[in-house]
Amino acid sequence: MGMHSAPRPARTAAEARFRLLRSLKPQTSRTQIMITVLFVLLGFATTAAIRGNSADSLLGNARQSDLVSLLDDLAQREARLQSEITRLETARETLLGGDQYQALNEAKRRASALAKLAGTEPVNGPGVTIAISGNLTASTLLDAIQELRDAGATAIQISDKNLDVRVVANTWFGDSDNGVTVGGTALKVPITITVVGDQSVLTPAMKIPGGLEDTVGSGGGTVTITPSDDVSVSSVVPLPNS
Repeated sequence: MGMHSAPRPARTAAEARFRLLRSLKPQTSRTQIMITVLFVLLGFATTAAIRGNSADSLLGNARQSDLVSLLDDLAQREARLQSEITRLETARETLLGGDQYQALNEAKRRASALAKLAGTEPVNGPGVTIAISGNLTASTLLDAIQELRDAGATAIQISDKNLDVRVVANTWFGDSDNGVTVGGTALKVPITITVVGDQSVLTPAMKIPGGLEDTVGSGGGTVTITPSDDVSVSSVVPLPNS
């Protein structure tokens, strides 16, 4: 009792090969599968913890003035979004109310806003000019443009000594010799970013910790921000041929 008989000898060469291959094949048990799953879950948890600790460390090492600046920037963005929500709701009520004159004005306002967004017409108004010299990468420039858009920029233009490029929704950025490529146009540093918008919001957006001023300055470059009540974005995107 309790004894197992020895396996019978293979009757053919094919059966012998089959037994050999089966013995070499790794046997996966339910316990091994559970252990593997636990290791995978542990890896994800460890990665998430490391990322969380990195973010906490970054905020923990920030100066109090930097944290106040970040909170102020977030508060301003929230206020702008709430204002835009209110404006859109008012426009919706106006259109639903059947006032033809107000509906026509709203349509004109939207057409003008879309033309500015598409870059098909020049834009003038208050804003800032940002002069950048030294080492500048496409990644840094893209981050700056995104910050400016988040800060409510109405129109953006990037220029070097010879060329002006209007920045629109589909503008792409790349690195090039002695500068950056903006929408397929190679620009040489130093460059100037001309922005129409609320200068009291645009300027702090470039000075946030880890923003354009910090990044360019850490590489030995300089960023000079000049607010103005009369900024001109003159370059336009040509309309496609019909």
